[in-house]
Amino acid sequence: MRGKVNTTLFRKKFGKYFLIVQIYVDDIIFSATNESLCKDFSYLIKNEFEMSMMGELKFFLGLKIK
Repeated sequence: MRGKVNTTLFRKKFGKYFLIVQIYVDDIIFSATNESLCKDFSYLIKNEFEMSMMGELKFFLGLKIK
């Protein structure tokens, strides 16, 4: 599902779990309530696009992420 207010924010529900993907310019930030969803998404996206994983998000637009 594409966000109604922010059209670069996507959410996919898998039963009681969900995956959130935010696209910002040339960055893709994603998170999930289940770690295997993150692994599956990163595998799929790496096979489709040339990309590198930068690791866990610490800061975004000047905000510290915990």
